[in-house]
Amino acid sequence: MEGKKIWNNILSGVRSQVSHSTFKTWFSGSYVLDFKTDTENPTLIVALKNSFLKEQVEARYKPIIKNLIEKNGTSRLEVIFVVAPKAEDKKPQAEPIFSGIPQAFQARGGRAEILNPDYNFANFVVGPSNNLAYTAAKQASSLASTYNPLLIYGTTGVGKTHLLQAIGNQILTAFEDAKIIYASSEKFTNEYIESLKEKTQSQFRNKYRTTDILLIDDIQFLAGKEGTQDEFFYTFNELSLLKKQIVLVSDKHPSTLGKIKERLISRFLGGMCVDIGLPDIEMRKAMINVKCQARGISLPEEISQFIAESCPGGARELEGLLISALSLSRLSGGKISLDDVKKASSNFANTKEAIEPENVTRAVSAHFKIPAGDLVGSSRKADIILARQVLIYLLRKDLGLPLVRIGMLVGGRDHSTIIHSVEKLENQIETDRNLKDEILRIRSSL
Repeated sequence: MEGKKIWNNILSGVRSQVSHSTFKTWFSGSYVLDFKTDTENPTLIVALKNSFLKEQVEARYKPIIKNLIEKNGTSRLEVIFVVAPKAEDKKPQAEPIFSGIPQAFQARGGRAEILNPDYNFANFVVGPSNNLAYTAAKQASSLASTYNPLLIYGTTGVGKTHLLQAIGNQILTAFEDAKIIYASSEKFTNEYIESLKEKTQSQFRNKYRTTDILLIDDIQFLAGKEGTQDEFFYTFNELSLLKKQIVLVSDKHPSTLGKIKERLISRFLGGMCVDIGLPDIEMRKAMINVKCQARGISLPEEISQFIAESCPGGARELEGLLISALSLSRLSGGKISLDDVKKASSNFANTKEAIEPENVTRAVSAHFKIPAGDLVGSSRKADIILARQVLIYLLRKDLGLPLVRIGMLVGGRDHSTIIHSVEKLENQIETDRNLKDEILRIRSSL
């Protein structure tokens, strides 16, 4: 009883220094597990529901608790946090009606109907191209982020949706009462249009404006939908005023999104914008290992290396080839050779349309925002020279065109210029990760 009294006094002091929602988020459900007075320093052992809460409370509120202890004249007291859910929290739950959806979603009436529990932080492979986005996403999942809104952008297949859903899954694990909405911008649009038709706008607004965290995928698809943009703008403002976390995903930086109103763009830029680049070969190998482990399968090192080298794009392309290889492995009773995988890789590659030199020129022109005429012209501006060298490099390395033909395509340059450009880019890519990432982005757009 004495330990409970001490802890209640501490909680009262914490409550007076933080907001009601913050107190409820971090301290609701905490209780005294033990109070030891038979040691040199009396020790209060306080239980929290999970390791995430323990980690956050220790990191954020230990100094406040220490000051309160000193003010109460019990400076020798030590407070130790442990993970120990209450007995009532351990009661078995009924099986969900729909398999593959966390039970917590069922309890909240399907506010996050399509979150995939397989998308979590534990199986997200972190590397140089996505480390900042991963760190920001982890911060957003604490519901006390300074990044609000958080906007994650990047080309297709780099893990944006994985991170977005991982945030939702992390919050569901840590905060049982959190209200979460995960939706694509298309879903938001369709629901808004339906509310206009059915005259249920108040229900629509109540749904989206009373959530604790709003996760919106593919925000770029709001482009051109002026009425929906206005509705989203007011929803965004309402949640921001209430200090609710907003996380958005886009395929481009907000400043390059076309047909999105300026006032929305300014809201997007008011938080943190972080991009995810395409994975390098080391990351692709790590992704292969994670996916194989999830399936309880191991591949020989030479096959993993080949798959990683054969897929310069994002995770989806990598998984497509990996699934082909794993299917071959199952069909052959676990016996699979590198030649088999190469054959599968050839078939996989042949399903794609052939890339024409004109497509590469357009992709480089769009990426660098330089007119195609300037790429093949005589300008010696530094930015145009770099773009031209990238074009030459891709025509040679990806399309395998002869030097003479490349020279003709880029303004009648001789073969020595082409060789010099290719060699220079090869050397730069070895040391310039940003340039390497830019080339990967162009490749993924083809």
